Amino acid sequence: MMKLAPITFKGIPASYGKFYGKVLKIISSNHIILETKISNSELNLERDKFLNALKKTKIELEKIIGKKTLNSELGEILTSQIVMLDDPILIEGVLERIKTKNENSALALFHTIEAISLQFESLDDEYLRERGVDIRDIGKRIEENLLGKKNDFHILSHISEEVILIAHEITPSQMIHLDKKHIKGIATEMGGKTGHMAILAKNYSIPTIVGLNGITNEIEQDEFIFIDADEGIVIKNPTINIVKHYGSSSQIKNQEQKKINPITKDGVRIQIKVNLDSELDCDAAMAVGFDGVGLYRSESMLIEDFSKILDEEHQFEVYKEILSKMKDLPVTIRIFDIGGDKFHSKDIEDNPFLGNRGIRYALINKSWFKKQIRALLRASVYGNLSIMLPMILNLHEVRDTKKLIDECEQELKNKSIPYKRAPLGIMIETPGCAIAADSFAKEVDFFSIGTNDLLQYVTAVDRNNPYISNLYNPYHIGFLRLIQNIANVSIQNKIPLSICGELASDTNFTILLLGFGLKELSVSLPLALKISKIISSIELAWASKLLKQVLVLSEAEKYSEIEAFLFNKHIGWGNS
Repeated sequence: MMKLAPITFKGIPASYGKFYGKVLKIISSNHIILETKISNSELNLERDKFLNALKKTKIELEKIIGKKTLNSELGEILTSQIVMLDDPILIEGVLERIKTKNENSALALFHTIEAISLQFESLDDEYLRERGVDIRDIGKRIEENLLGKKNDFHILSHISEEVILIAHEITPSQMIHLDKKHIKGIATEMGGKTGHMAILAKNYSIPTIVGLNGITNEIEQDEFIFIDADEGIVIKNPTINIVKHYGSSSQIKNQEQKKINPITKDGVRIQIKVNLDSELDCDAAMAVGFDGVGLYRSESMLIEDFSKILDEEHQFEVYKEILSKMKDLPVTIRIFDIGGDKFHSKDIEDNPFLGNRGIRYALINKSWFKKQIRALLRASVYGNLSIMLPMILNLHEVRDTKKLIDECEQELKNKSIPYKRAPLGIMIETPGCAIAADSFAKEVDFFSIGTNDLLQYVTAVDRNNPYISNLYNPYHIGFLRLIQNIANVSIQNKIPLSICGELASDTNFTILLLGFGLKELSVSLPLALKISKIISSIELAWASKLLKQVLVLSEAEKYSEIEAFLFNKHIGWGNS
């Protein structure tokens, strides 16, 4: 058998590590669909599942059409969809793929709908072209009855062997349900290195590469590939020598090593805190013995069930558990950051990153915002809590929040419910807030720089867009000057400053952050030990001098020179 030559695909590193293993390929349409084959003994079962879904879809449409309130135009559209359900091209197409290609019913439906839709969409006649949209819509209806939402969670959480996941895109809600034990790598066509999916992958220590354009068409189900998320490459048909050369690793292979105190060579103690997405991560954070939680993304509890936004008691129990487990260590909890790439408000927005998100959404929806505030105040009794507000732009957003906190305190006092006032801070992630940081210093107790969004707003680059990822550049002089301004304001006003964005976990950027004068970093848990080791090899005077050199290179837009410069400095740190 002739050996195939290795083929390398280049993407964007999102979560470090390497792995050689078997591919599990998924299609994300309306639901997650596995590109797995079924045995001959399962053919009749898959056939019946499809036919039952067809029947159920038809009954649902007939009920909708039977409603007296339905307008005639919509009634005609739905009637035409019922006709499509009886179309032999659709039915026989799916059944034939199940029988001859051994595809599961969902996969057979997906391919059949795709083929029929593309045929219509390629026609010259505009009316007929638009029928392609109708075909896709009826396909989604059938798929919903065939799979259902819970199917996604079950598929991702019940994987029986170690695999590398290949997909066009994976959402944050899907990431939450991943089988972290068996998924050893992720490669997607879409996404950015600081998108929420990538952040979760880093927290789960899963080697991940995004921005691999066309990878789903090049990699086959069940083949063995090599993923090197340090370099951002996927190798198809790797030789044994290639695998041996690269080796395998993960972010946490040295997690059990003795903790290194993050004290610079000139004796300055740097606070290293961790970012958490779940109360379940508290034990791991305590085990490695760091300085607390610099960011708990409270919206993570809503990914599986958004209705929890209205459940004050559930929130209270989660916050209480985190604070109790962290003992007296400081814990910063960010209020629900709705919008962006995590959740969307009920209104459809062309650009949710610039829309109704963060504090904007909270202040518009005061009823649930007050529930969260009360839950936080009540939980504060059990630990060392600080509350952080995201997406701040205007001073009145902070002042309005303070008024709500006063109201919540009075409500708890009237009911004789124990509570404790918590320090209030802001996440600086809009350019307006960063430029006017001195004004906010008079209103809040602390600052935390959210570099993920701040960088995308400064550079006007969607951080999840792999096609212009080179422009999402943390070495841009405008961005560096903003960080410098925030740091200077913090020092002048004696207000605590931390950084909780992904740059805090970027080992190349560590020395620059110290050069800016930051004394507190909140990092991804798997990288905390590595960051501490780097800090212990740095002198602050050296960091300040190096920052000046980088700023000169940045003004000249010599970004490759900056990366090479910082990389070479890293090599020398262990021996300096």
